[in-house]
Amino acid sequence: MKFGDKLILLRKKKGMNQEELAEKLGVSRQSVSKWESNNSYPETDKIVQICNIFNCSMDDLINDNITNIDEIQRKDKNNFSVVIDSFLEFITKSINMFSSMKFTSGLKCVIEMIILTLILALTGRIITSIISSSIASIFSFVNGQYVIENVLESIFNIIWIIIEVIILIHTFKIRYLNYYDKVSNTNEEISKDEKINNKKPTVIIRDDKHAPFAFLSVLSSIVIIFAKIIIAGLVLELFVVLISTSIFLVLSIFLSISSSLFVGIDISLLAFIVINIILLIFMISFIFNKKTKYKQLLFTFLISIVVMGIGIGITIISFKDFKIVDEPLYTKTSEETLDYKDNLVIVASNLPDTEYIIDNSINNIKVEIYYNDTFSFYELKEDVYYGVNTYEVHEVSKNTSLKDAYDFVIPNLKKKQFKINFDAIKIKIYANEETINKLIDNSSKVYTFDKNEIDGGYILKNISHKIQKQDYCSEKTDYNAVTEEITTSGNCKCNINKNDNYINFICNYEE
Repeated sequence: MKFGDKLILLRKKKGMNQEELAEKLGVSRQSVSKWESNNSYPETDKIVQICNIFNCSMDDLINDNITNIDEIQRKDKNNFSVVIDSFLEFITKSINMFSSMKFTSGLKCVIEMIILTLILALTGRIITSIISSSIASIFSFVNGQYVIENVLESIFNIIWIIIEVIILIHTFKIRYLNYYDKVSNTNEEISKDEKINNKKPTVIIRDDKHAPFAFLSVLSSIVIIFAKIIIAGLVLELFVVLISTSIFLVLSIFLSISSSLFVGIDISLLAFIVINIILLIFMISFIFNKKTKYKQLLFTFLISIVVMGIGIGITIISFKDFKIVDEPLYTKTSEETLDYKDNLVIVASNLPDTEYIIDNSINNIKVEIYYNDTFSFYELKEDVYYGVNTYEVHEVSKNTSLKDAYDFVIPNLKKKQFKINFDAIKIKIYANEETINKLIDNSSKVYTFDKNEIDGGYILKNISHKIQKQDYCSEKTDYNAVTEEITTSGNCKCNINKNDNYINFICNYEE
């Protein structure tokens, strides 16, 4: 075998093309082509470099009497380093092959291998179960037959996994890698125009003669269709996220004028928008089978993640200059005057606490209402609640404009403070001691609470409804907390369970 023929075989076995070998040797591709066509020989120093690259002796390389390419390499086939080199070469070829394929083609290859793996796993499960149970039946006279069967099944499973890996690697090699080598070698002779424009020859894996198995092709196509449908839904969601993030970015840039806190947020949001766009490009390219510059996009994606992390770090550092303020949102105080009447209760909706201040100089009831007129106003409603006369201070939300929100937020940002107390309404009740005691006693009929003394009066904390009603009758049923009586009609009958914390009455039709 001539020198040029040996060089071709060694180069292909190493997974190199002529350009890569020429680059390692510091010569032109045309020189390597002349050597392989036996039109010329390299200089001695180049032959030494070739021997080092392919790990062979100079005598074996230039001796035409040696015809077996496997005998040229010095490595012992049983050497562990050969296994490592072979494995690394397999990985290198696989990476090069997938980088040359369209995304959908690569996905089909992966799906085909997954389907083949599942088929082999199912087949192996059946085979190992049959063999292990058959062998274990021979030892039916032994008490530990099931133990023997489990041990045998585990051993056969391990053996089958090894066989399965070998089959998968071999199938992948002959159906894809070998074909990739063939196509790569035919694409080595690229035109000068392609070189000048740095065009990379497209490697199309699989042709009519190397078509995948029909059933694998159908299954992989179905999986890809479903994957495209799912990704199309994700694309719509990402569009919504992109629009929302863009709006937040504009607002954040606007707020940056008032506080440096938003500078880091601006950076994070901008990086997040870039990440979002890259993900959209990947997904849309997959849906429409378009080839994209994955390396550039991946590099930009990683840079954007780093930038977003920097923005988050700047935001966290900016927080150190801010202070937490536990102040309520009250901005306005109003006053209502009420006359006491029997069984009167005064409450504020959704408020767990109410203050009662003793003022023996007044005979009526004065209610001070604290609220935030930017976001809400209040209504005083009179009603009868389970037989108890009730005045309820009810908070009503206002349609707040962006300007109102801006006027509330910006001063706090300029002061570098955050308010964590969002109480928007509060009441204080002023009356003489006798009236206050009556109000609290009336409240205990329909509410549970903790009564604590404060300077000048009392505070009721953790106020919650005491009466719990379960009514399964169509007729009207009612409970009077003052008389502790239930009124019913028809065949409806109610039972009462009560203690200091609750009153529970259940109404059902009498059988």
